[in-house]
Amino acid sequence: MSKKLLLRLVALVAAVMCSLGASAQEAYACHSWQYMTLTFYYDNLRSTRTGTTFDLNTGPYLPAWLGKVIYHVEFDPSFANARPTTTYGWFFDLGDLISITGMEYLNTSEVTDMTAMFANCTFLSSLDVSQFNTSKVTNMNSMFGACWELTELDLSSFNTSKVTDMTGMFGGNSKMTTIYVGKGWSTAAVTNSTGMFIGCPSLEGGQGTVWNEASPDDKTFAHIDGGMSNPGYFTAKNSALYGDVNGDGSVDINDVTDLIIYLLSLRSQISD
Repeated sequence: MSKKLLLRLVALVAAVMCSLGASAQEAYACHSWQYMTLTFYYDNLRSTRTGTTFDLNTGPYLPAWLGKVIYHVEFDPSFANARPTTTYGWFFDLGDLISITGMEYLNTSEVTDMTAMFANCTFLSSLDVSQFNTSKVTNMNSMFGACWELTELDLSSFNTSKVTDMTGMFGGNSKMTTIYVGKGWSTAAVTNSTGMFIGCPSLEGGQGTVWNEASPDDKTFAHIDGGMSNPGYFTAKNSALYGDVNGDGSVDINDVTDLIIYLLSLRSQISD
């Protein structure tokens, strides 16, 4: 066999092995009893992992790893190549969960359902979802419900144009003070939003609108706070925009109106 032919054969074998390796890759989660950690992987090493491995759930069904004692969740860099279509209940009722790391390796571009994804994570004090792609999501029911220790959320990357259900999305978050959103936030398609902010007494919009138990508890206030002319519970991520008096992320006639109202109110206080 000539050297040239041998090199071609070696290259062909390498290509076949590479192809077989790629086809065998899969997305899964591995629970370690030793470290009480749940790690997400996308590779062909599942059989070598120490611990219990689980398939990702599909459709509106809770994942099999729920019920395990989990203190920490990690996303391995390999998981960046996975494309889950649902995160339904992924961390639901994990009352012992303290931290989630590597969220930048969770690609949510194909996810359509985020129902109860973090619901009842009562010990979780911080959560970075700032890189989530939610352009295909239709359901966010109870997504952050009863996360008692969370004080703020950055949802500025969220595109909610297709979301129809926001029922109880932030309900029960008694310590939540600030929720940031960006230009992609919309409730135009939302048809169900009952209890969206129930039990959120610390929540305050970017222009000082405070949560009120007597106010409608649905999507009515689920927008960037526009001050007295358009009160809301959210804060614009780019609220430092020059001339944006009401902090709604844009400069328009509403800013002039709110400025006049503020000046008249100030004048009245001085006169008194």
